[in-house]
Amino acid sequence: MTYRRIGLILGLVLFALVWWLPTPAGLSWEGKMAAAITLLMACWWITEAVPIAVTSFVPLVLFPLCGVLNAKATAANFGQSFVLLFICSLIIAKAIELSGLHKRIALGIIRRIGTSRRRVLSSCMLATALLSMWLSNLAVSLMMLPIGLALLSRDDGKGADRFATALVISIAYAATIGGVATLVGTPPNLVFAGMLKELFPEAPEISFFQWLMFGLPLSAIFLPIAWWYLVKFFKVEGELGGSRESIEEQWRALGSISLGEKRTAWIGVLTVVGWIFRKDLAIGSFTLPGWSGLLGVGSMVDDGTVAALGMILLFIIPSGAPAEEPGKLPPRLMNWRVAQTIPWGVAMIVGGGYCLASGFQATGLTTWLGDQMGVISTFPVFLLVLSVVISLSFLTEINSNTATSNIFLPVLATMAIAGQTNPLLLMIPGTVACSCAFMLPAGTGPNSVIFASGRITIPTMAGCGIWLNFIGVILMTLAMYLIAIPVFDITASVPAWAR
Repeated sequence: MTYRRIGLILGLVLFALVWWLPTPAGLSWEGKMAAAITLLMACWWITEAVPIAVTSFVPLVLFPLCGVLNAKATAANFGQSFVLLFICSLIIAKAIELSGLHKRIALGIIRRIGTSRRRVLSSCMLATALLSMWLSNLAVSLMMLPIGLALLSRDDGKGADRFATALVISIAYAATIGGVATLVGTPPNLVFAGMLKELFPEAPEISFFQWLMFGLPLSAIFLPIAWWYLVKFFKVEGELGGSRESIEEQWRALGSISLGEKRTAWIGVLTVVGWIFRKDLAIGSFTLPGWSGLLGVGSMVDDGTVAALGMILLFIIPSGAPAEEPGKLPPRLMNWRVAQTIPWGVAMIVGGGYCLASGFQATGLTTWLGDQMGVISTFPVFLLVLSVVISLSFLTEINSNTATSNIFLPVLATMAIAGQTNPLLLMIPGTVACSCAFMLPAGTGPNSVIFASGRITIPTMAGCGIWLNFIGVILMTLAMYLIAIPVFDITASVPAWAR
């Protein structure tokens, strides 16, 4: 019997078992069923008994049948603003890929930094991380891997095998680290932002700019440390044979920058500017008013509004290329045939997580779990943060990072309330930990891509990644206290919006 079939049966057994057991004191029957559905989905997500995007639709069936939420309220979670923000951002990223702008950016960085092996490694990591801030880290890995392999094709000097392994694995690591920097860089970040609003409706909004203020410094510190670690672990040294010729060959093949690339770049820049300057920015005693306030629509718009505008413009503005046939309109920067190829399933997984959070909140399951975890109030907060980061970093190695964040963020919020502390103190490090899995192919999309290349084995990936996991644990814990607390204005006690 395969592990997927075991997971399928185990999920159903756990659901039936919780259904059959008496309802615990203080918990409603609906709350018990919300827990049963969560266990079912967790088993199916972890084992991939059915495609994980399909599992995300389980609440659409079971929530109304079990009285947890009605069909309308359940379905609304899949149309949340954060889900639409993710979809629109993926289409913008796909337009950048369609225009070829992403490859021009990557090669432009690589050819300027240098051709020693250490410099090539650093330039590949920098290009990958920068692209992963705005594009899907999976798509960036798929795009950067052929570039990396082309650079390696002419290298046959001493230490070439070690360097080849280091370069391939660095692409996955840099894609993951870069994705942490922005709200749209990796799905767990959006899961957190939307789930916070579901669990605590009065909580302050997590905006794109606010997350950038936390995530960008963390990525900027983590990336050079990861580079230094790979250099030492794989003993990278010497010149990369034929690298300059390979880079220049690929650069010349791109030709001069096209009108479509320029227009796509402008839309990307305007979208980012719209995100950053949407809300008022306090710079010391000076406050720069945001455009939403100046237009009098501050409470009516969010980051999803900006992303939707950028996405719509892509379907309106011509790419500058001639029409394919006489009498037809010239092609636009994006068309629906290409837009349909974005990973829609990931957006549905995010929506499924919001469903679980809604079920926890609506049935009182969050409050009941908090009461059961009262003993946590005696634990030091630092110990809780460290435990969360370690646990989720390693748990994500065997489970999708999006599914892990969906399962555990409501639990972390409950743990925080039980410990009489701010939910953000556990939810933020837990979110980042869900993305920082460096050991196994199942942990993240980039890990899967480099493993599928056949250039790296699981023992090598695990042996290298385990120490980077521990480095990440230290950095994430420090970043929580040194960066996140002032950026998100986190107090030690339970805030009013979480009571």
